[in-house]
Amino acid sequence: MQSELGRILAPSGMSAAWLPVDVPRTSGQDFPAVVVVRFAGHCSFEGPSNGAADPAGQALAEADTVAGHVLPFARVDCDRVRALITPSLLAMPPAWKSEMLGRALARVSAHEIYHMLSGVETHGASGIFQAGHSRRDLTATTFSFAAPENSWLHGWLQRQTDPVQVAKAVPGETTSGSGAAVLDESDSADFAGR
Repeated sequence: MQSELGRILAPSGMSAAWLPVDVPRTSGQDFPAVVVVRFAGHCSFEGPSNGAADPAGQALAEADTVAGHVLPFARVDCDRVRALITPSLLAMPPAWKSEMLGRALARVSAHEIYHMLSGVETHGASGIFQAGHSRRDLTATTFSFAAPENSWLHGWLQRQTDPVQVAKAVPGETTSGSGAAVLDESDSADFAGR
């Protein structure tokens, strides 16, 4: 999951440092932004399956909002992500299933991270920040942010490292939507909001 998120963020020049929330930062650990992503449920294919129901119509992940403002806190539901991708992984060896789950969790997390950094509840027209994703999107060899989102993330990073910059950032072109990361009946995840 960590290497996939690194691959997703690399074109924008960003990287992620993974730290447990209950461990204090040490001296010299300064970051331009901190977001908290909590992973709920069973985030592995090791051990017995929890028998999660079909996640159609349920949130895969959601960034917290207050009064229309996106906060830097999100929750990813590992059980629902597992249930979504499992039908396409049945013939795979266990190690490959774990790799596919890590890939899918990284992509769902990246979607939420963009919401948290940009502060927008709307979505892009394509790529990881689009409103809906299929099982294939979450497990394919490559799936990335579209150019407008990569450009916005690169600009955001530049603004964090350049204190002289005073212009307000406006995220790339998006389409409207509201709600949370949910699934429709066609095995795709709708990221219609946070």
